[in-house]
Amino acid sequence: MLRKLVLCCLYGGIVFAASPKTPEEAFMKGIVNGHIGAFFQQSTKQDPTYGDLNMSLGYNSQRFMGYKVGAEVWLVPKLYEANKNDFERAQNIFVFSKLYGDFYNEYEKFGITLGRYEINEEWMTHNTEGLSVTYDKLDNISLAFVWAFRNAYVKNYYLSDGFRKMFDWSGSLLLRADIQIPNAPLKIEPYLYIAPGFFISPGIKLKLHLPLKQGIYFDSHIHLLSYVPSEKYYKVSSSSGLVWIEGLMGWNGFEGGVGLVSVGGGVGVNRIDSFGQHTPFERTVGVFYGNAVTVYGFASTKIMDYVSLYGAIRGTFIDKKNILNWEARINFDIYKGVELGLGLLGMSNQTEAIGYFNGTKNYIMGRGFIQYSF
Repeated sequence: MLRKLVLCCLYGGIVFAASPKTPEEAFMKGIVNGHIGAFFQQSTKQDPTYGDLNMSLGYNSQRFMGYKVGAEVWLVPKLYEANKNDFERAQNIFVFSKLYGDFYNEYEKFGITLGRYEINEEWMTHNTEGLSVTYDKLDNISLAFVWAFRNAYVKNYYLSDGFRKMFDWSGSLLLRADIQIPNAPLKIEPYLYIAPGFFISPGIKLKLHLPLKQGIYFDSHIHLLSYVPSEKYYKVSSSSGLVWIEGLMGWNGFEGGVGLVSVGGGVGVNRIDSFGQHTPFERTVGVFYGNAVTVYGFASTKIMDYVSLYGAIRGTFIDKKNILNWEARINFDIYKGVELGLGLLGMSNQTEAIGYFNGTKNYIMGRGFIQYSF
């Protein structure tokens, strides 16, 4: 016991000694990162076809008394476009993708982030503009609150056309708890997602991670969601919901899985994914429409730490019509910090479902990028 106490004191002393002693030191010891690269998109239909250069520069300070700040800016000059305004339809030349302040009390396990920052919550992904609060001091329970106003789709090589406002000025709000069942590979995540003036949606997600023999593991989740639409906005009073089941097997860098999403009638769970989602697909046209049933499969693998492969395919069925959507990607880590990526995305849509930003219903889209990150 005495040995553990001494080691804890020594470790705490080292951490304290290494921590910045002044705000100036916290800024001086901050981390600078970024990238420079090129991105190309070629579409067979009316979706944008263009090429751009893209550069990002980011900075994150060290913590001082629990506080830190960060920023990231993207500069995306146009190389070419196939048709007038193709580039403007997809990109902004200059965007602050991050600009935030962050506080974390390591003793009370309480944190707050304000501004533009990365997020990975249920129905909120990529970069958001808003406020997040977390509390993790309770045994086996983590609590979170998010108030999001706008959202941007940001990948390491691509940034969509800036931060989009998808709801009213009040944005959307998320209350979430993570409950880890002691001595069991099961986590329960109840939440309440609200977009004032649009919908109220309580949900619960059960997540299972089951390690098996010889490095094999099984992951699955069951996601149940109730959806109460705003009668004023949708002109209907009937509620709906969603059942989502997914399972995957993994081994030695390979993962493969299947899933099913079933949505109730009426307006379905319309606009639930306005700020992001955790399906295996970039574009979820039709998945959350009323009476939609989606079956899908996906797989990914990494070969010798140099090549990454990913593929996914889904069929969405709405009122005896269907959507076939697929995507495939391959990434090469050419050299330290240098990455080359190629991808294809296709859709055949017989239904009336459309995406948030229109586009054509039937297309094949090719993408490619090369970048150096530092």
